Amino acid sequence: MRKTSTEELARAADRLFYAMRRSRAATVGQADGGLSLAQLALLGPLAETPDEPGLPVGRLATAAEVSVSTATRMLKQLETKGVVTRRRSPDDERQVLISLTGDGVRRLDAVRADLRARQNRALSRFTAEERRELAAQLHRLADVITDTPPA
Repeated sequence: MRKTSTEELARAADRLFYAMRRSRAATVGQADGGLSLAQLALLGPLAETPDEPGLPVGRLATAAEVSVSTATRMLKQLETKGVVTRRRSPDDERQVLISLTGDGVRRLDAVRADLRARQNRALSRFTAEERRELAAQLHRLADVITDTPPA
């Protein structure tokens, strides 16, 4: 069996990254929710913390890996479209809390459902055993990339 070099693995990882990015962008662009990939990243934490009275802009910016000023600009646009609401924190007047509106939840759910359906179609081409192996290796790769010690 031919030994795969680290360069070949790096090229394969790059190819996978770009293929996933193109696929996600194409899916998001066609989804009913009408949200961009960047907006999806920004709004994701709001859907994962539905019991919170809102999240600060800084926390959303960090999760989306954008600056606070970029997040603020995007959130103002999303507020205009009725996707989010912005309000001052009752505990700290300097802090702005962001919440999803009902329409925002619907849009985010629609985009996520479209993404998951596309992923399921693609991954169904693998056998159950291949999916288990692939999942284990992808988790391991993510840990290595982020320098997380193995579990």
